This record gives sequence, C-alpha cells and structure tokens, in this order.
Amino acid sequence: MARAISIIAPITSFNNRSVGDLVDELGSLKAEIAELEAREKTLRDELVARGAGEVDGDLYRATVSEAVRWTLDSAKVKAEMGERWWTARCRRALVTTVSVKAHAASRRAA
Repeated sequence: MARAISIIAPITSFNNRSVGDLVDELGSLKAEIAELEAREKTLRDELVARGAGEVDGDLYRATVSEAVRWTLDSAKVKAEMGERWWTARCRRALVTTVSVKAHAASRRAA
C-alpha cells in the first residue's frame, strides 16, 4: 500500500526575506571574507618574510614549512594519451556554483 509523503520545505531564518535580500547579504558577506583573506595573506606573508619556523603567540601557534607539491598537467596528458583515454579515466560530479558580483552603482557608493 502506497503511503502519502508530504514534501515540506524546512523553515529557516531566511524564509521571510526576499531572494534579492539574500543576494545582497551574500554579496556583503563575500566582500567581508575577501577583506579578511587579504588581511590573512598579509600576515602570512610577513611570517614567511621573517623566516618564522615555529612561533607561539598567547593564543595560537604558527608553523611555517615548505614542501614540494606535485601536480598533473592535464592538458599534456590529454594531448599525449588522447581525449578518449582521458575521458575514460575521469570522474564527473555535478557542481552547483553561486556567483555574486556587485552592481556598478554599488561599487561607486561603497
């Protein structure tokens, strides 16, 4: 006997907000994250420039190390082995991407 299943969207703190409001909040958050990442890079680069190995602060410990990273040049492999060989050995996955860009007017206002 088949059972009826009701599909109900979960209630979140965003349900009463317009999609445009969500986009604006996401864009603002991404801008804040970009600023934080720039600050992080500056601090990281300063530690590297000072030749820090292992350093303790009051709250955190930082370790600066170097390692060799091997990467595969996929374009060369495809060229040497052929597209069919490459495709047979690749995994595919569905990926959802959300891209947020500021309107030109909002850049001038900021």
